[in-house]
Amino acid sequence: MSEENKPPASPPGGAEPPAPPPKTSPPAVAPPAPPASKPAPPPKIDLKAPVDCLPLKVLQEKFPQSVLEVSFHAGEATALLKKETLLEVCRHLKEDPALRMDFLSNLCGVDFPDREQRFEVVYHLFSLSKRHRINLKVRAADGEPVPTVTGLWRTANWHEREAFDLFGIPFEGHPDLRRILLTDEWQGHPLRKEYPVKGYDRDHIKLR
Repeated sequence: MSEENKPPASPPGGAEPPAPPPKTSPPAVAPPAPPASKPAPPPKIDLKAPVDCLPLKVLQEKFPQSVLEVSFHAGEATALLKKETLLEVCRHLKEDPALRMDFLSNLCGVDFPDREQRFEVVYHLFSLSKRHRINLKVRAADGEPVPTVTGLWRTANWHEREAFDLFGIPFEGHPDLRRILLTDEWQGHPLRKEYPVKGYDRDHIKLR
């Protein structure tokens, strides 16, 4: 038999030859990702929405003639009071067992030079035990005294001195009303609107 007509040799032991590996198709290409959608706009918040405030309700019930105006901002209530009733109202807020407004966290002045009563004094009150919060405001003309609340909250001592120093607001009955940030010989009150932004040349320290 010629070499060309010989059958292919069987592997040793008579086993069948291994089958060729199956042909595989290339992996499918993933479709492009859809464009990212714009995030939803944040919900609109009404900063002037009224809030439930027990101290304000008490003031409106017990001192209706003292509350001249009520406003809300960022979850806080503010009551504009007649200046003459400030001490009576503050004492009630502090001593009422349901309120206990025992912490004067801040007192500051605001200048509105176009108004006849150009200054507002703002009192930020908080109850450490009841967690109540309210802001009070009174208005005063230039040079018009505002009753001191140092007899109710000792922190008012330095707060009122700061308002006197920077705005020139006098506080009647204050035990030690003098400047607290500026020197005693300083002229003017820097947080008044007519005060120059860079101050006066006479107040600058000149280095030689």
